[in-house]
Amino acid sequence: MSIPETLTVPEAMAKLHCSKSFLYALIREGKLRSYSIGGKRLIDAESLARLFR
Repeated sequence: MSIPETLTVPEAMAKLHCSKSFLYALIREGKLRSYSIGGKRLIDAESLARLFR
């Protein structure tokens, strides 16, 4: 089993140059995959990269 590369919410916001509410909208719409671990939201780096393709 491989562990996917992840970004924190602030890191993903910096990469996308967007607000927290826009980032969470992308998650709700299924455009970004995220995980909640120990109360911390982590963004899947591969799904973030797909937004740029």
